[in-house]
Amino acid sequence: MKGGVALTFWLAVATACYPWLVYPLLLAARARRRPPAAAAPATWPFLSVIVAAYNEAAYIRAKLASALEASYPRDRIEVIVVSDASSDATDRLVADYGDARVTLVRQEPRAGKSLALNRGVAHARGEILVFTDANALFAPEALARLAAPFADENVGLVSGHGLYAAPRQAGDTDDRDAGAVANGYVRFEAFLRSREAALGVLAGADGAIYALRRALYRDLGPAEVNDLAHAIDVAVAGYTARFDPGAYTVEPPSAHAGQEFRRHVRIVAQNARLLQDRLPGVVRAARWRLLWALLSHRALRWLTAPALAWALVANVALLGRHPVYTLTLAGQIAFYALALVGLIAERAGLRLGRAALPYYFCVVSAAGLAGLARYLRGGAQAVWAPTGQIARDQRIREHAA
Repeated sequence: MKGGVALTFWLAVATACYPWLVYPLLLAARARRRPPAAAAPATWPFLSVIVAAYNEAAYIRAKLASALEASYPRDRIEVIVVSDASSDATDRLVADYGDARVTLVRQEPRAGKSLALNRGVAHARGEILVFTDANALFAPEALARLAAPFADENVGLVSGHGLYAAPRQAGDTDDRDAGAVANGYVRFEAFLRSREAALGVLAGADGAIYALRRALYRDLGPAEVNDLAHAIDVAVAGYTARFDPGAYTVEPPSAHAGQEFRRHVRIVAQNARLLQDRLPGVVRAARWRLLWALLSHRALRWLTAPALAWALVANVALLGRHPVYTLTLAGQIAFYALALVGLIAERAGLRLGRAALPYYFCVVSAAGLAGLARYLRGGAQAVWAPTGQIARDQRIREHAA
C-alpha cells in the first residue's frame, strides 16, 4: 500500500514540476539556436491594427496615438476599432479622433471579442493583421518589429509580449505586487516563447500584441481564443511562427489576485475547448513539435493544482517511511505558509513585491483547475469585460463602501 502511495506522490510531483521546470529546461536544451533578428524590409507591408473594445473610454485615445504615432510609415497603417456595443464614450472618442486612418465599427448587440475581430478583419485592407488589446499601449518600435519578419514568406505569425506598468499611485500596493509578479510571469512566458519560436512554433501568441498574415485568417467561433487559435492554424498550414521580445506593449496589471483568478479561469476554459477542437488537426498534420508545446505549455499546467493537492496528502501519509518525506513536507508547508502570508498581505493592503509569488502561483494554479471545471460544464465564455474596466469598477465599489 505504501509503495503505491509513494509512486503516486512522485507522479504528482513530476506532474506539477514538468510544465514549470522540466519543460523550460528541455526547451532550452533543444532550441539553442534562435532565428536571427529580421532586417528592415525593402517595402513595409500594409498593417491593419484590429482592436476589439468594450467600454474602453479611459484608454482608447492613448491606444490610437500609440499605434498611429509609432515608428512605422504613416501611409502603411490603419487602425480598426470594433466597439462591442460599448455603453460609455468609446465610440464617440474613436469617431472624433480626427485621423482618416482610423475606422470605427460598432457591433450590436454585444457578441464578444472573437466575433468583433471577425468584423474588424472584414473591414481591413492590410496584408498583415495586428491584434492587440485596447489598454495595451505600443512601444515606439513595436509595429516595425512585428512587421519585419514577414519579409520571409514562410513566416505566418509574429508575437510580441505585453508588459505591465507600475501602479498609478504610490499607495496602490495591490497593483505593485500584481505588477511585480505579472512581469515576472511575462519574462517566464517570453523565455518559453523565444525557445518555442526557435522550433518554429508557438503554444499561443500573446493576445496583447501579435501579427498574422492576412491570408491565414479564418473566422473565429464565438468562444474561440484568437491568440491560441491563430498560433495553431499557422503551424497546421505549414508556416513558421516567430517571437520578438522587442515588440511589446505596456498595460495596467490586474488590481488584485481575485481579478487575476477570474481572468485565468475564463482563459483556461476557452483554451481547453479550443484544444479539444484543434488537436485532432494538429495530429493529422503531424505537427509534433506544436503538439509537444501545447501539451507542455498549456494542458499540463492546468493539472498543477490537483497534482500539488495530492502531493501534500500523499506526503502526510508517507511520513516516517524515509527522511526525504519529512523534507518534502517541510518544503510544502513553507511554500503554502508564504502563500498564506501573501493572501493576508493583500487583504491588509501591504506590499510584498516578488515575495507575493507563492500566493499568485497558487491563485493561477487554482484557476487552472476551476477553468477545466468550467470547460467540462460547457462554460466557455464568449463575452468579456476588459481588465481596466474591472479594476475601475472594483475601485468604485471600494470607494462607495
